Amino acid sequence: MSEENVSRFWDELIGQQLSSVEFVQDYLQIRFDGPTINVTNPLTVNANETEITSWNAGFRDLLCGQITKIVQSVTFEPGKALTIRFIDNSQIVISVRPDDYSSPEAIYAHGFSNNNWLVE
Repeated sequence: MSEENVSRFWDELIGQQLSSVEFVQDYLQIRFDGPTINVTNPLTVNANETEITSWNAGFRDLLCGQITKIVQSVTFEPGKALTIRFIDNSQIVISVRPDDYSSPEAIYAHGFSNNNWLVE
């Protein structure tokens, strides 16, 4: 998928709310108003002047505190990160750095319109 198409793919999240978070053994699922992202790489939440990365103390509460927030923008930087910014300027940053991969994919996004999905 071209870089332009990848950008358009993620734009579908803009205006949607983070509707739920699921902790599944060694990965996370973050769900919006339809689309879901399975996350196996480190995920960092920046909110309320606090930054915590997955599986560290306080992470669960900070991540769940993002539920119901509306997505303002999504930025994908190949080889670096997928950043989901909310209207209150808090954000979720998913690493796609090669050194952070613990499985063949960092993210598996599905449930998008036209049955589109993306693996990174």
